[in-house]
Amino acid sequence: MEIPFVVNARKDTGLNNSKVGIWLFLASEVTLFGGLFSGYLFLRLYADYPWPERALPILPGLINTFILIGSSVTVVFAWAALKMREWRKFQVYMSITIACALGFMVLKAIEYNAKFSHHAVRISDSGPVEGYGILEGHKKKVVLEENGHLHVVHKENGKYPEESFDANRIVFEASEMTFTLTRPVHDTFVIEILKQAVKRDSKITLVEDYAVMDEDQIGKDGAEKTKVLEAGDELTTDALDKAEDVFLDSRAHDSAIRTNFEKASWAWIRDERGIDQPGYNIIDLEVWKERRKEDNEKLTPLMIGAGSGITFKVEPALTLILEPSWMTSNGRNAEQLKLRDDTVIKGKMLESPMILGVDAIDFSFTAMRAKEQGLDSSAVIEKSWIVQEPQLKAIWENHQEWLKGETIRLAKKDREPSDLDRYRVTWQKIVAYGQVKEADPDADLAKMAEEQTLELPGWFDGFAGADHYNPEMAKHFPEVSIPRDKVDFEATFTPKWSTYYAIYFTITGLHGLHVIGGIVVLGYYLFFGRKMYDSNPEWLANRVEVGGLFWHFVDLVWIFLFPILYLM
Repeated sequence: MEIPFVVNARKDTGLNNSKVGIWLFLASEVTLFGGLFSGYLFLRLYADYPWPERALPILPGLINTFILIGSSVTVVFAWAALKMREWRKFQVYMSITIACALGFMVLKAIEYNAKFSHHAVRISDSGPVEGYGILEGHKKKVVLEENGHLHVVHKENGKYPEESFDANRIVFEASEMTFTLTRPVHDTFVIEILKQAVKRDSKITLVEDYAVMDEDQIGKDGAEKTKVLEAGDELTTDALDKAEDVFLDSRAHDSAIRTNFEKASWAWIRDERGIDQPGYNIIDLEVWKERRKEDNEKLTPLMIGAGSGITFKVEPALTLILEPSWMTSNGRNAEQLKLRDDTVIKGKMLESPMILGVDAIDFSFTAMRAKEQGLDSSAVIEKSWIVQEPQLKAIWENHQEWLKGETIRLAKKDREPSDLDRYRVTWQKIVAYGQVKEADPDADLAKMAEEQTLELPGWFDGFAGADHYNPEMAKHFPEVSIPRDKVDFEATFTPKWSTYYAIYFTITGLHGLHVIGGIVVLGYYLFFGRKMYDSNPEWLANRVEVGGLFWHFVDLVWIFLFPILYLM
């Protein structure tokens, strides 16, 4: 049976099947991206923090805009070549289209990679407002010296030393560990702890026997508990799994016994005592409390009552280097750490600063909170830890000097600096200030700002952001050691950092998937379309036209995305 209107159009609509299908599909796509754009506007208008403005590097987005516009033209040329039955030209134009799409994805990957390797830290300040300053930059690599101090290291022959690690880790000297069996213990944590223990010749052994009563021994005189683990046993994932299985079986047994007693008590109080009231009233009655007291006395000998935690000692004390994301305590307690699986590690905190090559300073949130409380934002900022740090203080003073001249310049045009200009020092400004002061320590930044003679790095100097691998640029990014108790929150520029980056990755990621889908479809026509072309050239032309409509929609979405995300 032949399907009608596959190649030829219906006379009443002028459309073939595939074109009807693509228009219906594009209608659903419009609602999808329309909803995402609406969500972006809602988040921006009602954000309770200063919304990032012009936070993305413009050049990659601008190049990608021209790439997609160019590919939209070449896909039309490819379709026109098929209509004129010029297969060779079709191959050329479609190849250019796919090459443009691949180029788009390469630039997007470069941009994403820059976000994944760029860090931001909210600094905790006990100042007059509940705000925080933000430092941005790249984490340094460090090694742990024998005296417990961290030493920053750099690449040698293109590689970091094998023992180096990111300078945002928690360094803790562990003497005791208690694993909670009420929830699954993360094997990842245990394996890493054991790995470090072997490396540093520390033994982690059980403090006391972990023993439980066998079910068939419950209630018998002289019954003894069976040892599941013995004191002195070394920590292993298998040992924890064994203890956890026994504990869960014990809890299941005890719960069943307790449930049977409670059922009997409810039946007794309703049937024999004739009390028929809602449960929340019954539990407050004295007769119920007396009954439960009697039940508990009978229950105790019947319960296994396995311990919910097992403790290991560490000899000699083990210096652990742990991921901050593993903690629930944020590493601020000097005597113990609590991991996400409720494991408690006791000992003492060692020097655990976050060492950052700082390429931006942002006081926008601090200023916003100060204004809300009617305080002078400049006075509040001056009391922050950031401005007290000597290297950062020098940058901030340079910025204030520049801002003074910029204010005079804009006042001549009846304008004033934006909050972005006032409270955010970008990497371009840090580099520019550094270059000026390096050439002439007495240079007047205010005058340069007023006369617009301060030269900022160009777009190509930092294609996807601050280039920490360029020595001429990186030397102006101060290496700052942030005490652990000052780190309120730290993350890369991913959805974890803020809702801005959450919506950015959602929309651009979904758009990227559409680009990949377009590559697959158009690539299929290019590499496997010859058979269709030989049987009926118009059939392939219709398919390419439908693919071209989809590709134009992908281009249109990006034309909206670029100004909204990159320019506003």
